[in-house]
Formats: sequence, C-alpha cells, structure tokens
Amino acid sequence: MSSRKRVPPQADFGRALQQLRAARGLVQEDMLLATSRRHISRIEQGHQVPSIRTIEVLAEQMQIHPLTLVAAAYCPDLDAASVSELLKTIKTDFQGMASD
Repeated sequence: MSSRKRVPPQADFGRALQQLRAARGLVQEDMLLATSRRHISRIEQGHQVPSIRTIEVLAEQMQIHPLTLVAAAYCPDLDAASVSELLKTIKTDFQGMASD
C-alpha cells in the first residue's frame, strides 16, 4: 500500500491549532497579535479554514514554522509515526516532481 493512502485527505487545522497552542502553553488570548480571538475560536471549532497568511502569523505567535502547523493538520494523532508517514509522502511527492 502506498503511503499516500494513509495520509488523511482533509486537514483539521482546528485540532492542530488547539494541540500546538496547548503544547506551547498558550491560550487563545496569547494569539491576539495573529488574529482576533473570535477568528481563532472559529478555526479551532472547524467553522473556518485559515488563509496561508493567517497560518503564517499563527505559527509566528507559537514560534514554529508554518509548515509545522500545516503538517499537524494532516496528522490526527500528532505522534512520531504519523508525522514520519506524512514526511515520507511529501518526500515521495517531491521526488516524483523532480524526476518528471
């Protein structure tokens, strides 16, 4: 089975934002330089999908790379195995594009 089939097809930015924010010991109010508390709440509840710019500023507030937030959105368990599987998939995608 290809690793592509094991990668969740839809990102869950709300869950990822909540988990990463909590891991950093931050509350929604700590993120207010990135966007409004209402906007953060709507993202975390799954009512809104953040724009690339919002992902960048949220990541900056958490002092992580924006791709970390994006990757976390595709790793439901946020464990080493799912992150490793996602990284393998990304590597395979890039290798396939480089060889085309």
